[in-house]
Amino acid sequence: MKKLIIIQAFLFSSICVFSQLDFGLRAGLSSSQVEINETVNGLKISTGDNTFGYHIGAFTKITFKDKFVIMPEVLFSSTGGEIDLSNGTNFNEIWNLTYNRMDIPLNFGVKFLKIFRLSAGPYASILLSADARSTNIEKDVTDNYKDVLWGYQAGLGVDIWRVLVDLKYEGSFHSYHNENIPILGTEKSYSPDSRPNQWILSVGFKLF
Repeated sequence: MKKLIIIQAFLFSSICVFSQLDFGLRAGLSSSQVEINETVNGLKISTGDNTFGYHIGAFTKITFKDKFVIMPEVLFSSTGGEIDLSNGTNFNEIWNLTYNRMDIPLNFGVKFLKIFRLSAGPYASILLSADARSTNIEKDVTDNYKDVLWGYQAGLGVDIWRVLVDLKYEGSFHSYHNENIPILGTEKSYSPDSRPNQWILSVGFKLF
């Protein structure tokens, strides 16, 4: 037991000596879309325009030897995209999808030129709710989507004083949809491969 206590004390003191721990708040905007390209019984389902979203939350920044960085975050985010449904003749609808999520990214980075930072890492996204809207209809489609989505982020950051500015690209490792879901606005169902992705611009402020 004494040896274990000594080892833990040594590890803690090493972290204190060779690292810096910061905590702060973060918020920002995103431009996102849902990548999909499916045809079901003559009905084409394709990617529509990007939509804008937002996020807000907290981050921790651990810096080792003034160069290597680990940044876990917890963020509430609202994101989504458009999908276009068309049979090529007399049916054409645009549905706007909105996802409310709890995102937990873990980015690993390296600093260069004192203020710049390159980072990348995985994230887990917990779905809170999902809505779909067309011209006159709004539906709760939460059950059509997986509860947890796994993906990745990569980007460039700038650290000046207490302010952190990050531009990141976010993609997913797998489809967001469950299997055999109903097609919006029709009585058909299918098993799509839809992958949300987005560009994220965020600003953080170190509290301590």
